[in-house]
Amino acid sequence: MTARVEHRTRTKLEAAVCAEMTRQRVPHEHRSLRFRVAEEMGATVDYAPAIVARRGSILFLVEPLPDAGAKEAIGQLVRFLGQHSPEILLVVVTPDTDVRRIPLEAYDEIYSESELRTLASRIRKQNPEGIVRPFEKPRPAG
Repeated sequence: MTARVEHRTRTKLEAAVCAEMTRQRVPHEHRSLRFRVAEEMGATVDYAPAIVARRGSILFLVEPLPDAGAKEAIGQLVRFLGQHSPEILLVVVTPDTDVRRIPLEAYDEIYSESELRTLASRIRKQNPEGIVRPFEKPRPAG
């Protein structure tokens, strides 16, 4: 599946994020970075974030997560967060109904599918030389 700008996307949700970033002229790349994430048993696995947006030294790694029940993917995000630099922000995008189902420790910021405009605007407005604005995480469901 490809978005209007010919960026290779793998899901409808990723294509929607790409389209909104393109609309707001937020430069971004798809699967352009590779990380190694240590597993609990000492092995490592590769992790290539779906979308990367660079704002100076700040990296936004945007991970569309269409299913809050994807335990393996969520586990990898949690482990990645425990090992990353503070200049890397891991952003999850998920359907509106799943926002409160994603564990707080699996992201730095989270946006629902209906908030794509807000997500793209937030990245576009981030001062490349400034500090990262704090993000208030939503309370989990339950």
